[in-house]
Amino acid sequence: MLPGPRRWIWTPPILLGTARGDLIETVITAQIGEERPDLLDRWARRAGGAHDPALERYVHHLFSLSDTQPVTGLDWEWDSAHQTLVTVATASRLYEFAGSLHESLLEGEPMLESLFTVYRTSPLPHVKTDLPPGPGGLVAATPPSRLPQAPQRVLSWLTGAGIYTAQVRGLHALEHADLISFPTEEQPMGLGSSPLHHVLVYDTRVVCLRALDTQPVYEASLPLEPGERVLGAAVDPVTGSCWIYTAHTLFELVVTDETRDVWQSLLSKQEYDGALEFCPNESARREVLAKKADALLAAGHAMEAATCYASAKAPPMEQVMLALMDADAHDALRHYVRLCLDAMPHDKAVPRLMLATWLLELYMAAMSEKEESMDTAAVESLRAQVQQVLQRHATALNPHTTYQLFLRQGRMDIWLMYAESQCDTRRIVQHWVDAQEWMRALEALSAQSQPELYYDFAGLLMKHAPAETVQCWKRCDMLDVGRLVPALLQHKPREDDATDYALVYLAYAIDVQGSRDGSAHALRLTRLAAHERYRPALLSFVENASPEGLDLAFALRVCAAAQCQEACVRLYARMEQYENAVQLALSEGDVDLACACADLATGDKDLRRDLWLQCAKHVVEAHPSMQEAMRFLLRTDLLTVEDILPFFPDFCVVDDLKEEICDTLEGYVTRIDSLKDDMDKTVATAASIQQDIQQLGHRVIEVPVSQVCEACNKPLLQRQLYVFPCRHGFHADCLTTRVTQHLPPRRLRRLLHLQSELDALTANGDTAPAEPTRSKPSSALLSMSLERLRESVRPQAIVDAITTGLQEGVNSTRRAFLSHAEPTGTTPKAKPQASALSPDTWTKMEALRAEMNTIIAGACPTCLQCVQQLAAPFESTDKDNWVV
Repeated sequence: MLPGPRRWIWTPPILLGTARGDLIETVITAQIGEERPDLLDRWARRAGGAHDPALERYVHHLFSLSDTQPVTGLDWEWDSAHQTLVTVATASRLYEFAGSLHESLLEGEPMLESLFTVYRTSPLPHVKTDLPPGPGGLVAATPPSRLPQAPQRVLSWLTGAGIYTAQVRGLHALEHADLISFPTEEQPMGLGSSPLHHVLVYDTRVVCLRALDTQPVYEASLPLEPGERVLGAAVDPVTGSCWIYTAHTLFELVVTDETRDVWQSLLSKQEYDGALEFCPNESARREVLAKKADALLAAGHAMEAATCYASAKAPPMEQVMLALMDADAHDALRHYVRLCLDAMPHDKAVPRLMLATWLLELYMAAMSEKEESMDTAAVESLRAQVQQVLQRHATALNPHTTYQLFLRQGRMDIWLMYAESQCDTRRIVQHWVDAQEWMRALEALSAQSQPELYYDFAGLLMKHAPAETVQCWKRCDMLDVGRLVPALLQHKPREDDATDYALVYLAYAIDVQGSRDGSAHALRLTRLAAHERYRPALLSFVENASPEGLDLAFALRVCAAAQCQEACVRLYARMEQYENAVQLALSEGDVDLACACADLATGDKDLRRDLWLQCAKHVVEAHPSMQEAMRFLLRTDLLTVEDILPFFPDFCVVDDLKEEICDTLEGYVTRIDSLKDDMDKTVATAASIQQDIQQLGHRVIEVPVSQVCEACNKPLLQRQLYVFPCRHGFHADCLTTRVTQHLPPRRLRRLLHLQSELDALTANGDTAPAEPTRSKPSSALLSMSLERLRESVRPQAIVDAITTGLQEGVNSTRRAFLSHAEPTGTTPKAKPQASALSPDTWTKMEALRAEMNTIIAGACPTCLQCVQQLAAPFESTDKDNWVV
């Protein structure tokens, strides 16, 4: 297509054959406008009589056939490498021309000129075949690529003797030519083709032959009008559609599911792989596989046959097994049984058990046979296959039956392999223990994580391989040393200087793992006390052992029986029996140990001093030397020279102690002066406190006239009031109202109970309870809910109960009262019965009022709320209230 307002378009090169046997090449061109760019559209309009510009074309003669018969069919094939094959058909001959295409099409030279020039200038053979004359139609089809050895194209030529077919595989020549006879004596007048069928067109009907076996598979009559006759057939080379035409009608042969019977044709020709490609369903596939397996078994390929039988699942397993056994194909039989076992569903437990057990027997027999022939490689291969079967189908086997099978065959290696696949470590360890293979038994134990197995075999292993057993135990952190004590007791070193591995493990369990088991501590103590060479370890153990694990009383008895006095001293000290510890240490002459025990009594200074005195007495009696005594005094600050002087004889030279005695006297003087100063300070402090107490009754707070109540904002001096040291003031009833709103239930019930007790005392006088302040609240108050308790509070009644009988002013409880009746502060008259109250009753009432006043006015509510808010978090715990 050329640029410009008027454009030219052209067709690709067209190969034509004439009635005189000439081959020509042509290209059709046309000048078009923007509105009609389609060449075929222009051609159709021109043929219909439209006055469009004429179509132009050039024609180039390529070749003339040796006979002058009309050309009845053409086929032109080419590839990307410019190789081409041209097939020409006449009524009786088929010609082929193969070669290379010319690449310079734009230079004006015909495309096929280079191909036919060779045949014009040299006597190359180009006649493919010569057959009796017929209609001579030539059609091409592309068979499915799934066909066995499928060619690129298949050419079909209609001759007088039948349908001549040939394959195009490479663009060099036609191959695998064949002649297909007509199904009847009637001569067809046209030929069509599809990928898998030949279409014979007769005057009134159509017959389709299967290309694979030339059998007729379809026949249909054409719905022709009277007098109408078929002119011929044509095949669309692009879509492959087959068309049958008459003078007035055009028929299309619609192909549906063309490959449905291909598998049967291929199966009849024993092309099993090709038949499998075209099987429409699983049933057909199994049939093909079964036929293929039969053929393979007959040909001696038993292993491949077993695979096909297993895939086909037919014939029945018993029949296949018998066939393989008759053919002595033992390897194939094992392979087939294994494939069947792999494919069998897990819910079929009994068949799987039978197959798996029999398969193992087959492997055992094969291994025995290979061992007799000394075929080591085959034996190892079979052993690997058995291992795979055991790992994959362990659930299908019965453990007892399988173990017995391997034992009967003497296959202990396979027996162990199966035990490993079953994770049956107990059986494995027991096997190695029975064989006295202690190292292998320990390896099997180390490979698992069940502590029970360690306990069950601990005794035997500790007896025969103590060092390795202890190392194995150390690698497992889940062991309970208490359950290993019986095994540790069985270990006894054969020689006195031999390593006691029981002590090695006990030290690891207690010191490293931190075990607090009592039996382990007791065993370690007993073993350490039994030999003199373990004395340092014994002393360290009794001093550092956990008191939860070591019974100190038992340890003391053991050490005493073993004559280990130093250990006994340390145990006495740990038991806080410091007197016994010091006495025992001194009896053994170990002054340093005795002093160390004396220093342990840190909770009782007097006891500690007495213990040091015992040590000093022992030192003086053992070495009555002033120099030795002075060196001993340097070890502690609890003793002085005068403490040890009574231990010396009456007639003893103390010249060496002159300086120390003087220092001691000077120390006494210093201490006396210090005590005198402390006494003076104490007297001054007491006088100051007494003065503060005397001035406490005269403490006042000035209340401005303009000060208002913090609760109601009314003048504070209108009625009874409370003023706190923070100078916040409240009316008595306002304070009561605010405080009772925030009191917890327990305090609120107590307040109401005190009010009722006070009312009862006021009304009844001496008949009131003996201890009203300690009595429990009534059941009615206990049963009330918090809301009802707050509703029952009467602030004015509480204020009246507190203030009745009190005089105006400010007392030591930090409260100030004014008359409720008169703002000027007049005191209400006492009730008549008040004068009749006994002193005890009056004292009790004062106590009740004081407690009520403490509940109400114990703290300023404003300041208390501020302090509480300081400890409150900035963000509320109820975050859901902030969700938008």
